[in-house]
Amino acid sequence: MSLRKLAAIVAACAALAVSATPGYSQQWPARSVKVVVPYGAGGVTDTMARLTADRLTRTLGQSFVVENKVGAGGAIGIDYAMNQPRDGYTILFVGSTLFTVLPLAQKVNYEPLKDLIPVSITGTNGMVMVVPNDSPFKTLKEFVEHARKNPGKMTYSSGGPATNNHLATAYFAGREKLDMVHVPYRGGQPALAAVMSKSVDMLFGNSSDLIEPAKAGTVRAIAVSTPKRMPQLPDVPAAAEIYPGYDYIAWNGYAVTGGVPEEVRKRLAEVLLPISRDPQIVDTFNKLGIDALGTTPEEALATIRKDIPIYSQIVDIAGVRLK
Repeated sequence: MSLRKLAAIVAACAALAVSATPGYSQQWPARSVKVVVPYGAGGVTDTMARLTADRLTRTLGQSFVVENKVGAGGAIGIDYAMNQPRDGYTILFVGSTLFTVLPLAQKVNYEPLKDLIPVSITGTNGMVMVVPNDSPFKTLKEFVEHARKNPGKMTYSSGGPATNNHLATAYFAGREKLDMVHVPYRGGQPALAAVMSKSVDMLFGNSSDLIEPAKAGTVRAIAVSTPKRMPQLPDVPAAAEIYPGYDYIAWNGYAVTGGVPEEVRKRLAEVLLPISRDPQIVDTFNKLGIDALGTTPEEALATIRKDIPIYSQIVDIAGVRLK
């Protein structure tokens, strides 16, 4: 066989391989896409995922279907996604702790930035500390002083170990030398229900879960984790006003598992930018206490690399590092 014929065959095979590659950017998405949320339904991550998945459906003409895979602080959802074909038809909507906290706090089967690749940070949010609506504690200072006098007796709920609402509380308790009992639930909504039923004394939860219950008076808000007060709750002080230096901000966004074609990741990021910055999305997020962002993959990666050493210190102060 001549070299010319051999070269022609090789070129034809290469072209066929590219055209047949599942998820290749010119074809993706050719069918529905699963959006795995590794947290419970109704929480901030789930809410943001559903709002943006609906826009992806309308923009790209294929269904983006949210599936909740709950447990182990989000690790179960990551494991599920990693066991799916790496063709771009299973993507993730995740929280910041999956990159920065969970691998430090418990044994996981993935390596951040290798097995879990950021696509775009969709938005950021602070946390709101709430107590039952008839709690004797009307201020954060009253709560802290009581907790100091009663070590090991005060309880707080969370959406699971190493989630943002767990870490925000453990970090605050660690800074203020409070001995409190963590009661984990499977998601932010059950954690809130525990406060409303007076099963626990406190929750430091995502703003999207707690702004409306706080406004309605079904729980009492006594602090927020942002450096300054939230405009949605102007009468609720920032914890930093009373205990300087404390702040905790979380983010959520899209990611894919390692091995998903780079063209798919770029296409997804390209479409997400205008969605995250759309005025209607921005306004909806704002009402939930979420600041819409929208980043490129490079910006998301830079944010995570900056966050990792910061959260490493938070994990140590909170006392949740895996021994």
